[in-house]
Amino acid sequence: MFGRILGAIGKTLIVAGLLVLGFVGYQLWGTSLAESNAQAELTKTLAGDSGVEASGGKVLVQQLAEELSAVDATTAPPTAPPPEGDPVGVITIPKIGLQRVIVEGVAKPDLKKGPGHYPGTPLPGQAGNSAIAGHRTTYGAPFNRIDELVPGDEIKVATPQGEFTYLVIPAPGQTTQAWYTVSPAQVEVLANMGDNRITLTACHPKYSAKQRIVVHGVLKTPTAAAAPVVATAPSPPTPDKASAQFDEGQAGDSKALTTSLLFGAAAAAVALAAWLLGKFLRKWPIYVLATPAILVLIWFGYVYMDRYLPTL
Repeated sequence: MFGRILGAIGKTLIVAGLLVLGFVGYQLWGTSLAESNAQAELTKTLAGDSGVEASGGKVLVQQLAEELSAVDATTAPPTAPPPEGDPVGVITIPKIGLQRVIVEGVAKPDLKKGPGHYPGTPLPGQAGNSAIAGHRTTYGAPFNRIDELVPGDEIKVATPQGEFTYLVIPAPGQTTQAWYTVSPAQVEVLANMGDNRITLTACHPKYSAKQRIVVHGVLKTPTAAAAPVVATAPSPPTPDKASAQFDEGQAGDSKALTTSLLFGAAAAAVALAAWLLGKFLRKWPIYVLATPAILVLIWFGYVYMDRYLPTL
């Protein structure tokens, strides 16, 4: 009896381990597939909004960036930020092999699509401090290697107003290192610094949201015109509000945990039913029918667990 109990415990632990490994794989590779699909949609939308014609029925992000770079920024009409979730432009960082469409917004659904533009900061190429957030380990990990940037490296952003080139500058108090870290509450790095710059932010260290890594670049090309903004009285800043502004899509959806557990319970129920039926009927037809259903239920369990957990 004792041996059978140990055997059952061992099998349970093996299954649990496989589920955990599966979720890790989903986080690293499954989310990248979702980001790739979202990038394709953003590229298509930005091309349509900018009047870029598809070549062979499909617009590649590189082609889009080249077409946008032909626009003269000095004569481009004033542009306001697009609605949250819509494309802003294309960011290219040759040093780290990055080229992605930027999405407006830094909420969790936005950063699942790619690098996100902080609402309330100028659009890339416009006067002031334009801030962009991105993930380092999931959803394509666009900012995975920003710690490799050094002073003098180029950051290029192409928008419907033209192409803008920024040069990475040293971190405060440094001469050869470009990146530095701050706490999630130190939103002052997003403030206007008196020059025209771009600020890249991401989680630090990798696989953790304990800090934020920051890299700045100064604009070396002419600025583009911004649309007039109607001034409103700002609400008093609070620590909670500051943390939320710098959250970079980290917060999870607490309601998603219940849905994830329900999918897991459904997968367990299908597996149990298949095992019981296998005692009375031929096993392989039952397993062939049950396995796809179990895998689909587990997949959706992973999807909702990902929504529940912070995204790095």
